[in-house]
Amino acid sequence: MTAPTPDHAGRRKHVAVSNFDDVGNPHYGGGGAVVVAQIAAELARDHQVTVYTGSYRGSGRSRVRDGVRYAFLPVGWAGPRGGQLVFQALLPVVALLVRPDLWIESLTPPISASPLPLFARCPTLALVQMLSGVDMSRRYKLPFAAVERRALRLYRHFVVLNATDRAAVRSANPDASITLIPNGILRPPPDELDDGIGDHILFLGRIDVRQKGLDLLLDAASPDLPLPLVIAGSGTGQEETRLRTLLPADGRDRVRLVGRVDGEVKQQLLRSCAFMVVPSRYETFCLSALEAMAHGKPVVHFDLPQLAWMADGGGVAVRPFDVGALAAAVERLARDRSLRARLGRQARERSAAFDAQMTGERYRRLVAELLGR
Repeated sequence: MTAPTPDHAGRRKHVAVSNFDDVGNPHYGGGGAVVVAQIAAELARDHQVTVYTGSYRGSGRSRVRDGVRYAFLPVGWAGPRGGQLVFQALLPVVALLVRPDLWIESLTPPISASPLPLFARCPTLALVQMLSGVDMSRRYKLPFAAVERRALRLYRHFVVLNATDRAAVRSANPDASITLIPNGILRPPPDELDDGIGDHILFLGRIDVRQKGLDLLLDAASPDLPLPLVIAGSGTGQEETRLRTLLPADGRDRVRLVGRVDGEVKQQLLRSCAFMVVPSRYETFCLSALEAMAHGKPVVHFDLPQLAWMADGGGVAVRPFDVGALAAAVERLARDRSLRARLGRQARERSAAFDAQMTGERYRRLVAELLGR
């Protein structure tokens, strides 16, 4: 166990963490927010930790959760999209006022970098949960990727979740210190797993039609599938409306939208699904896929380099963005119970390599090292 890190006055060091998303945000509440909450709670064992995040209706100004103070910056008035830009603009101001001992910045779209390191009078650790510049440039025809690449040079220390993003950061900033720490989870014990064959196909994640590939998934979902498709998650009002417009007119029984889920409802969906589908156009890790694998469920996904960690068990990779290949893989698993069972066992075994306690300890060691400097 790493000992608490006091300074010369005997106080615990103050670690600030910034992430636009929060687990309670009704428009987002994605896996990135869950990861930040896990990291913050782990670091709070040794340090005073404050998470700065974006406000939303009902968030209030601040609260304490798992020993961590959450401060909500006033950006909700700008809406879910505009709020991201306002949040990035406010971070340097907060850094000048607060002056913590270490700042961990979870990089936020649309640029996935900010001028924060120029204003924070302490070491700044960039947590790369997504490099969105290339996709944003493609989507909006603006030079987000070029700005992102230049802004990445402002940071000296990075944590990445996969080898692909490590190479991208290294290319933009050859002198940076880069640590690869994949996400981790607390696996359910064997007696909490459902040994049944599953009664639905599951998508679990933020409702963002393009990034999450929900349009591709709905195109691949054959009317003849023997299992219904359950889509669980929430997003902005615009994204949720767009998703509803893509639903088949006669698909009420075979495609079910259940909205945002958490707690026992979420766990029951994972336990009772036959398998999960991750049709994302781009990902950085995909925590929900790891959660499904920990429940002994295989995962069908596009063969993205960021998802290569699933290759050793439980993942069914298909050619990127090939709707026909995705449909064939979904059809095969939906009809082959023995295949699902075999892949599910492999998925459960593979998930053991991503233990939350081990992940938390790696963050604690890295933070202790940075504070020691």
